[in-house]
Amino acid sequence: MADQVTDQNIPTAPLVATRPSEVAEAQELVDQAGERSLDQAEQIMTELAGNLDGVDDLTPYLERLVQAVNANIDGCDAVGVTVVMEDRPRTAAYTTAGTLEIDAVQYAVGDGPCLDAFRNGRENLVDFTGGEERWPAFMQGCQPGAVQTLLALPLVSGGRRYGALNLYGNERHAFDHTELRLARLAASRAADALAAAVMLAGAREVAGQMEQAMASRAVIEQAKGVLMGRHSIDEMVAFELMRRQSQEQNLKLRTLAAQIVGEVRSSRSEAM
Repeated sequence: MADQVTDQNIPTAPLVATRPSEVAEAQELVDQAGERSLDQAEQIMTELAGNLDGVDDLTPYLERLVQAVNANIDGCDAVGVTVVMEDRPRTAAYTTAGTLEIDAVQYAVGDGPCLDAFRNGRENLVDFTGGEERWPAFMQGCQPGAVQTLLALPLVSGGRRYGALNLYGNERHAFDHTELRLARLAASRAADALAAAVMLAGAREVAGQMEQAMASRAVIEQAKGVLMGRHSIDEMVAFELMRRQSQEQNLKLRTLAAQIVGEVRSSRSEAM
């Protein structure tokens, strides 16, 4: 499943789609995803149940999963996956960089709804405007911004806990029983994927793979920013453009992102 990329098959032509039709198609895909029925959303989650062929498949799988959850659960404005390996929590995949600060506060103080979901195997629903008192250090240090609701679900497979699936809503009471049902399904898929990766390669190797993925995210965020500015689109549509382009070019996402950022830097150098 993992892409095999070498210097020889990286195209020299611009990788970024600039035609208005391609931008419109990406926007339409994001819009349509948010309008899917419950049955269609469940089908998307089912499609994410495929087997991993190696540990390199884990991060792309989790990235697809958070995008699917974000697009198909009403009230959900962002999604992240907290993975705890080698006693260290990491954000393994996310849809919006703005939620990383919420994660970072939890990791810094060692407590919060996502870490509690992992440690105690329970679901936590947080209302940031409702006087939450369960994690005082987290609440004191957290600046949630637009986020008003956080739903953290434990990632459990085979009796072992691996982290938490975190859903963020910009409205109060963002998740009803239907959304909770789908979120639990997604959490189960994510947990099974992590369990498979650990079985294939071991916890230490998975932790190392998480570190590599985190190191590559800076350039991915830069590339999304380039597309957002170039096409006047939001973060979700920018990511969809990159995802489709990486599939069409048979490139890993981080390789494509580096190409996008490199093109901008080259253009600036030529203009000077």
